[in-house]
Amino acid sequence: MTDAAIQPKPAAPASLRVAVFATLLAIGLLLALRWLNQVSVFPPTSKDASLAPSLASSKPDVREVRFAAEDGLELYGWVQGSNDAPVKILQAMGNAEYVGPRYAEYARTCAELDAQFLLFDYRGFANSPGRPDEAGLYADTRGAYRFAVEELKWRPSQIVVWGRSLGGGPATRLVTDLLADPRRDSLKSGAPPRALFIEATFTSIPEMATLAMPHLIVPHWLCYSMFDNLARAPGLKLPVFHWHGDADEIIPFEQGRRLHAALPGPATFLALPGVGHNNVWDDAERAQRIRAAMREFLAAHPEKR
Repeated sequence: MTDAAIQPKPAAPASLRVAVFATLLAIGLLLALRWLNQVSVFPPTSKDASLAPSLASSKPDVREVRFAAEDGLELYGWVQGSNDAPVKILQAMGNAEYVGPRYAEYARTCAELDAQFLLFDYRGFANSPGRPDEAGLYADTRGAYRFAVEELKWRPSQIVVWGRSLGGGPATRLVTDLLADPRRDSLKSGAPPRALFIEATFTSIPEMATLAMPHLIVPHWLCYSMFDNLARAPGLKLPVFHWHGDADEIIPFEQGRRLHAALPGPATFLALPGVGHNNVWDDAERAQRIRAAMREFLAAHPEKR
């Protein structure tokens, strides 16, 4: 075969090369956007997976539990407090929070409210496997509620669902699901809880994005996670106790006010003057006042059997 017989392959048309490049660029941008959403909503933080098991082995008021999320993923948790306590609290924690570090705070709340807690690590947090995302946290919280009712034998009429910060999203979604008619299959054995506690929670992730990244003009268009608490608020037709610091540097107090205004009631709002996002419970006297307000609220909305 002569050199003349070897014909070079024709170059791809410029329009095709441009189309392939644009497609790859778009895929890259979408992957980068997905990653940015993930680290913005669930920033990687250090979590000591040894702490909770170590504490549980030395604390008489703590029992370790494992239960399945709605999608079957096994989660780690604690039952803290007396089995005889009449108030049962399912806690949906804030971002980067996990079972163990706030043991003493929960012990004081158990004592002052005569309560028992079910605490758990979201998927991907400390002692629970997986990777967190919005749908996953909803599945985790539904699994916790089903475990509380079916395994711990908590009566729904005893249960207070408490959502702090990011946990307000899973908490309001769980209560919305429990108030739905018909309820989803995984919650058929339950019923609406006694009350909802909301602590320092935002209106929605898109509104938080607009606040955090106004230079992007339409940052809410770029959000994968919604956690739209404001949209769910009008349907939360049960007693709600809600508190927020007016110096909150992470979730604006104004968002808390707007969220509360959308609740149908009966709802109580406790403004905390000069208090930020992560120091709500740091002052012992203030913490005692909050718990006293909780007791008063629960007394005004007793368990209905």
